[in-house]
Amino acid sequence: MRLICGFLLATVAQAGACVEVPSDRVVAGQLVDAVPMLRQLAPGTSLGFAPLPGLVRVISGQELSLIASRDGVILSDAPDLCIGRVLRPITSAEMRAALQAALGISEAELTVEDFSSQPLPPGKLDFQRSALSRPPPNIPAAPVFWRGRLIYDQQHGVPVWAKVKITVDRTIFLAAQDIAAGAMLRQGDVQATTVREFPFSAPTPESATELIGKVARRVIRAGQRITGNALEEPQDVTRGDIVSVKVIDGRTTLSFDGLAASSGRKGDTILVHNSASGRNFRAMVEAKGQVVVRPTVQD
Repeated sequence: MRLICGFLLATVAQAGACVEVPSDRVVAGQLVDAVPMLRQLAPGTSLGFAPLPGLVRVISGQELSLIASRDGVILSDAPDLCIGRVLRPITSAEMRAALQAALGISEAELTVEDFSSQPLPPGKLDFQRSALSRPPPNIPAAPVFWRGRLIYDQQHGVPVWAKVKITVDRTIFLAAQDIAAGAMLRQGDVQATTVREFPFSAPTPESATELIGKVARRVIRAGQRITGNALEEPQDVTRGDIVSVKVIDGRTTLSFDGLAASSGRKGDTILVHNSASGRNFRAMVEAKGQVVVRPTVQD
């Protein structure tokens, strides 16, 4: 164990004098400046694998001589050779270009506030939009982290990250005045404004038309942003409405008016009061103000 540790320390001590290669294969053409006698070999002659990035490997002179002899080349007094990998920090231009391409929104303003600065091997930066963090709902323009990988040697990867601020112009809709819970939104209740915010925040209605006619689930204060989860579709039948009742039993159809005892939308089952009999019965909402009863399929 001590011998192994001593070898590793000695190897690392030589790292400053190592020949740096750009990939996972060492070939003769990469080493001719350090060992001119290797010019006798074809430049693409393989001398083995390069070490992992951040580590070094020593190819002994004996090993070099043996490899050369296989090609009929005699190397005399070949030196031991330290091999390392080319490492360099990612430039801000490279990082920004990779992020912009992954984002895919030309009109977005992307500011890179910080990113991975450790030396890395040559490779391709890979960022996926799915790995982009989201800002807090109350600070939609806040910086976020985007995690990715640098792919090197075609199949290996190391984690990288960037802290970015991404904003786009978005049209949002505000309450022009206080809107009570249960109130239906009308044209004068909504006003549009443009803000710069994170492009993948909660979905925003395309137009005020998508909001008009819907009902507020809760109180919406004047100036407050109107979001989809604050609204719901209006009821097709509201408790207290006079509804048209149609009873279908085989080929027999009976129609009369009833009083809705509960509320519902199309497809919902509600209670309806028959004023003539004084009894309540269940019916399915068929359309606005209309319900249907089918005794033969009713529970």
